[in-house]
Amino acid sequence: MITKEKAFEIAEQYINERKRNYLRISPIEKVYLEKEKRVPYPFSKYYEQIKNMYVVAYDVEKGYDEIPHFVSVDAETGEVLFTMTEHGYAEDWED
Repeated sequence: MITKEKAFEIAEQYINERKRNYLRISPIEKVYLEKEKRVPYPFSKYYEQIKNMYVVAYDVEKGYDEIPHFVSVDAETGEVLFTMTEHGYAEDWED
């Protein structure tokens, strides 16, 4: 199992590689582990499988508001599973 520090690094790199504009990434202390959660993203190769995943939040600017987005990282492998936004999954419109 990877550490939450490693999950934070992976998420930060993933966000930057995809050139997502953001205001800030939540600090490592706010990264949390969701145990035995079903992968909800329907286009994931892990759809409906049970996974342990770290969640790393980051904020994007929308008008005068800051909207949180959440990157889920597989706690066993370090693979990014999906990014949840207010309108669904970011990977749907990026790929």
